[in-house]
Amino acid sequence: MLQQWQDVLTRAQQTYGVDPATVVAVWGVESNYGQNFGGRPLLRSLATLSCFGRRQGFFQGELLATLKIIQNEKVPAERLSGSWAGAFGHTQFMPSTYLRLAVDFDGDGRRDLVDSVPDALGSTANFLAKAGWKPNLAWGYEVKLPRGFDASVAGRRNKQPMQFWTAKGVLRVDGSTLPAGNTPAALLLPAGAQGPAFVVTRDFDAIYSYNAAESY
Repeated sequence: MLQQWQDVLTRAQQTYGVDPATVVAVWGVESNYGQNFGGRPLLRSLATLSCFGRRQGFFQGELLATLKIIQNEKVPAERLSGSWAGAFGHTQFMPSTYLRLAVDFDGDGRRDLVDSVPDALGSTANFLAKAGWKPNLAWGYEVKLPRGFDASVAGRRNKQPMQFWTAKGVLRVDGSTLPAGNTPAALLLPAGAQGPAFVVTRDFDAIYSYNAAESY
């Protein structure tokens, strides 16, 4: 996919500062590169969720956003199918996210995340840029912890200068040191103190805002 869509991805990087590999990774996770959009009609899913469940107000807003997409963007309702929660298209935007951040990246005058790969990739790069993505900043590093490490300092919100983790004896998994400096970073232990460990930067937070799961 990186080679097939190289021109689009290069232009997205020049426009939004997000590297091609990250954009393509999101595309792969969200829809297997357009192979699996989800088969539930958005209008039916969101109308149902607007009347049942714990977040009716949220889904009512998403239902109204879907109606605006159909009316203003000329996307037929039958083309809008997705997950049970209403995410749709190549990179699975919620309808309200589409209205805020989708872009017409192929220049045809429409924002189409279903039938236009360039629009989907450009919109994803725009989302990450607006979420605070910083070019040339690694999203994180797999690390190994010293014996007896106090895991209570871990957590995505417990950001410390990168040098703090170095001073704690945290090394990259290959034994090399973390980058020097005061870049804010947090320690993640997704499987607990005995599992894999990662020191992550603000670019990880941008990805987290796309899908609020640390395992993403």
